[in-house]
Amino acid sequence: MTGAPEAAPGEAIGPAGVPRRVTARATWLLAPNPGPMTFDGTNSWVLHEPGRRGAVIVDPGPDRPDHLDALVKLAVEAGGEVTAILLSHGHFDHSQGVPELARRTGAPVLAATRDWADQVIGDGPQTLELAGLRIEVVPTPGHSEDSLSFLLPDDGSMLTGDTVLGRSAPIMLDVGQMISSLRTIRSLVGDGEHVVLPGHGPVVAEPGPLLALALEAREARLAQIEQAVRDGHQSVSAIAERLYGGFDERIRRPVEATVLAHVRYLREVGRISWSEGW
Repeated sequence: MTGAPEAAPGEAIGPAGVPRRVTARATWLLAPNPGPMTFDGTNSWVLHEPGRRGAVIVDPGPDRPDHLDALVKLAVEAGGEVTAILLSHGHFDHSQGVPELARRTGAPVLAATRDWADQVIGDGPQTLELAGLRIEVVPTPGHSEDSLSFLLPDDGSMLTGDTVLGRSAPIMLDVGQMISSLRTIRSLVGDGEHVVLPGHGPVVAEPGPLLALALEAREARLAQIEQAVRDGHQSVSAIAERLYGGFDERIRRPVEATVLAHVRYLREVGRISWSEGW
């Protein structure tokens, strides 16, 4: 695709700004926005079908001129032009650079909401053909309502945004949706049949075990929160501190949002009742 060196699945990330070719169709560029919520930074992706004109940029990340310059350069080296910009979801660490990138390239933006998109996608599964690439759009809400994943069947890869990370678990706003999305992704990627190209963290070479662990972790977390409620913890903050101990105060809000999502799910399925202080 380009002269970028290859990256082995699971290899340590970085440094930011240095492209790494991961598959025949996907090159990875780490954005320079590390932090408590973004870990090493946001993974931006340039996709290109070998032998075809055009390239697709997925998740441009922050509005940083150096990062956007590098993405455009990679895309132009690969296919001569940026054909489209895809967005896995609207959180700013993935989307902030979208308007400037669209202005520079004239490429249409495809996303799940009109807030960002020239073309809205993801109202159910669909297949796109962009610059010769076959891309299956898979709605995968849970981390956010507008989360999408992108399966490249000819590449043996799937871009998962923040629904599946290379390490750690994402913040969740709807646990029921997240469980359903994880099951959907597991059914599509199989055991070792595809690699997962996540929104943060290293490439996942064998996603089957990671997805099984993620689903087990949801049930374990639900059981822990159910027990905390039964033990008399009457606030989200109290449960968060019991489960996570001393955590960085900068991530208190998303941590508590995840706890609240689990509480809501437990209510919905009848495992805790409204009389238990909620």
